[in-house]
Amino acid sequence: MLWKNNQFFTDIPFPKVKDRPLIVAHPGAHMNYLASWNVMVDNEAPFVLVCDDLSPAYPDGWWSSHSHNGAEYFARISNPKRIGQAYRNPDLGFQNLLIHRGIEAKEGLKDYPFIDIMYTDFPEIFLQEGFDFESKQSVLFQAASLLSSKVRDEGLIIFDLKNVSEEINLPKGLIEVNENISWEYIGKAEWFIIPKGVDLVHTGNQDVQAVIYKVRNKSTFPYCFDFLASLMKERRLSISEIQSIKHLPPRWPFHIHQNEYIDAWLRHAEFGGSEPFLHPMPLDSAWKNAEYKEWIQWLVQHPEQLRPQERKERTMKIGNVNVTFVHGDILNHLDWLESINASLVLRRELLTKCLEKNPYLIKHSVNLQPRWDVNPISNLRWSGTEANQDLTKMMMQFCITDTMATISHRDGSIEALTESLIEMRDRSVKNLIVFHMDELDYKSN
Repeated sequence: MLWKNNQFFTDIPFPKVKDRPLIVAHPGAHMNYLASWNVMVDNEAPFVLVCDDLSPAYPDGWWSSHSHNGAEYFARISNPKRIGQAYRNPDLGFQNLLIHRGIEAKEGLKDYPFIDIMYTDFPEIFLQEGFDFESKQSVLFQAASLLSSKVRDEGLIIFDLKNVSEEINLPKGLIEVNENISWEYIGKAEWFIIPKGVDLVHTGNQDVQAVIYKVRNKSTFPYCFDFLASLMKERRLSISEIQSIKHLPPRWPFHIHQNEYIDAWLRHAEFGGSEPFLHPMPLDSAWKNAEYKEWIQWLVQHPEQLRPQERKERTMKIGNVNVTFVHGDILNHLDWLESINASLVLRRELLTKCLEKNPYLIKHSVNLQPRWDVNPISNLRWSGTEANQDLTKMMMQFCITDTMATISHRDGSIEALTESLIEMRDRSVKNLIVFHMDELDYKSN
């Protein structure tokens, strides 16, 4: 609810947007991101909440603090492209996304194309020359210029009063911040019980009280689709790759599943004594099946919002194997490899880098240099004259799916690859993808 000029209003004047989510920033949020999340949930419209903090309070870093009625509330999904961790809730009935980035707030501000809603409870982090104790301005307005520099015209500033004294005197009316930006006082808002929200007990305030300003900004900003694509894997696929998706994205590979939870709970009930069992009941998936299908179809109908990774590739058939040569770094194409259910067959160092960027690929990956196990290929020699002569064939024996992805090996020639593949019969691997950085590798004569 909103109080303005001693009048009561039930609706908060959130910005209205079409064919995209609201972009919400909460810099320096730590645990109080739960408050800004609940505020946006109460709006019941698609949104992306991005929290930049040098010490992020990841939902899966301390499960019991981020749950709802004893159940997991946030399900982790694929990582953003550059930095951070991503989560969503499957039960809200509209698109939602939570991004935590371990980055300093001023640095993170540079990434936004624009911001629809700036939620702040610690504006001090945007002071450019330190707090001026002699100024009559509050810290909010001393930081206002940088704080609202990316907030678009008609966007909002929501100033959470959690960290301020009751005596704070904030200006009302129209306040000029600089030659391009001014703020208009809207009123004081309060949010109490939000049925679809997450529990706030660990934020220090079970309800939320804030002052709201509307921003007037003369600056122009770019489109937001590059930014949104950096946050969600599906937006980085082509239409054909999206259409090939047949199943819900799997649960984050390093989180326990419901059957594992039940086993752990039963063991704890029998042997755990009086200690509480703190891990909440896991969600089955980050998505509802119908919602995900609708989301995928919506992306197909809005191709202008997609930012697929371009590939410089050549294809040919050698024996019974369809071979694709991709000139580029395999690390830039992991979303695509996941979408086609590829099995990565690589040496440990590169495989580790791949799985750090896209852990979902671990299910079908083959580590040719395991740290604690026997090497699947003894005396492995990757390249040059001393390379294993049947290296390609050896790797294909360990491939888990019908598509194997690896990098240039042996002497990087089509002749050597043909030598390995031409005599193969009845192999389970139907497709071979070879990434090469050297433009001269796998050149046709």
